[in-house]
Amino acid sequence: MAVIRTVELDIVQPAAGSIAATYAHGTRAHGTLRRHAHNPESTDTIRYSDAGYVDESGTTYPPYVTDAFAMDRGLTLTADAMGGALSAGSITLANPNGVLDSLLTTRVNDHLPVRIHTGSKIWDGVRSIWLDPASASLRPVFAGLGKSWRPDRTSVVIDLLDATYWLDGSMPVSVYGGAGRLDGDSNVAGKGMPRIRGTVCNITPVLIDSVNYVYQISDGPAEITALYEGGYPGGIAAAGTVSDIYASSPAPGTYTVQIGSAGTWLRLGTKPVYGITVDAVGKFRSGASPANVLDILRQMLLEDLVMPSAYLDAGWAATSSIAPWPGGWYWDGSETITGKQAVSTLLSGLCITLVPTRTGTLLPVPLTAPDPDAVPVAEFNADLIAEIASTALDSSLDPPTWRWRIGWQHNFTVQTTGSNLHPQASADRQAVIAVADRAAIWWSADIKSRWRVPNDPALVTTALAHQVDATAIAQRHGALWGTQRRIWAISVPQDLAWGIELGSIIGISAPAPGLENRKLARVVGEQIRATEQVVTLQILV
Repeated sequence: MAVIRTVELDIVQPAAGSIAATYAHGTRAHGTLRRHAHNPESTDTIRYSDAGYVDESGTTYPPYVTDAFAMDRGLTLTADAMGGALSAGSITLANPNGVLDSLLTTRVNDHLPVRIHTGSKIWDGVRSIWLDPASASLRPVFAGLGKSWRPDRTSVVIDLLDATYWLDGSMPVSVYGGAGRLDGDSNVAGKGMPRIRGTVCNITPVLIDSVNYVYQISDGPAEITALYEGGYPGGIAAAGTVSDIYASSPAPGTYTVQIGSAGTWLRLGTKPVYGITVDAVGKFRSGASPANVLDILRQMLLEDLVMPSAYLDAGWAATSSIAPWPGGWYWDGSETITGKQAVSTLLSGLCITLVPTRTGTLLPVPLTAPDPDAVPVAEFNADLIAEIASTALDSSLDPPTWRWRIGWQHNFTVQTTGSNLHPQASADRQAVIAVADRAAIWWSADIKSRWRVPNDPALVTTALAHQVDATAIAQRHGALWGTQRRIWAISVPQDLAWGIELGSIIGISAPAPGLENRKLARVVGEQIRATEQVVTLQILV
């Protein structure tokens, strides 16, 4: 068999010309638009291979791919528990005698889809020729986006981006114009509107009208579950929901609320003496109201970041079973938030990583100690492993950790004893709002005694709402990192590697310390070089 790789790139031919009127006499009515106004933008797909390929429909893939591709992918393994993923790579096309010059100068490929597949030609001994495989038999190696052409004299390089590129953009947010009423006064002009997604604790709403004491809670529908003045919940009473918060002023000592798809506001009937904070539950503008943190993230990608649904893996259900933990977060609009920042915030500490798959989609996978009963996607032994070597683990995780502190019910407005607290604020409430996070703890006296300097990560802030969930996650961190872990780099045949994704569980037995007897391991990295016959996997054991 002869291995081949195919590359498909979507490119755009930019629109040419502009719509204009031409004046004609005798052939057309005076003032009609010309028949060929302009050439609209169009998208095409170009196809190449490294060894030449023709599919069953007769579509050709000229052999212009020289290096095919080089790709590095990996999960972020650090004690901050952010759970990120990274991919980097490129492909190189030959440009003999300038055959691609016209394409490079007239077509745009920036951030357009790229798909790489691999397969094997089959030798026909009767006719002594290599037969091209059917296109359906080609296996996906990478799907993502390509950056702009980087031409050289006889070649062109295209850098590759995975599906996490969509997270680089800023979340669209409405901005106050400063024209008054719900558009805000001059104090908030140019500032982004606040945003609540899920359940949040003790947030400071944005004062958008300092004369009428109007505050905005979120840019979508939200339910205020409690309102506090200086930490005291009994001073200002709810006076109901209104359709127009400016229609009439609330009675002294009360507040009214206006809720709609464009936002949620509250108005006080009296100027407050102490700072106003609220507990609330926020929905999306569409009305969607997922409760669990991972489900909130999924809806944010679709609705707030406007990511095409095709980039979310089919295995990522709207209600995910791998993270049944309620929570939420609040953004006050003072800073520009990218998709990556939102993902890091919501997944922080949850033992979950958002992984770009080979087919170009995003899929959340658990980063936990393998279940002894788990069924691995592949088995590797000394007969299949071409090379094995140890790789350093991040110093924040090696030596092992003896304690994990996982925060819950994040307090967005820290208020300590002093003039900013209401004198009637209870001691219990003061204790809650005096710290940003309360912690659920896992610890091991055995690890602390056996290692001279075991790791002790800082408290991890999460979007979790309940202590019981934070406790369960702390236990997961302890099970994973509260013991000696090692990363091994193993080189395995490419054909076997294409069926393995980041985060997958594999079985391994090898002539290396700790691997003599079969162990379950999690794949945390991958290095692909098309010129080699093996793929190097990094596995966590």
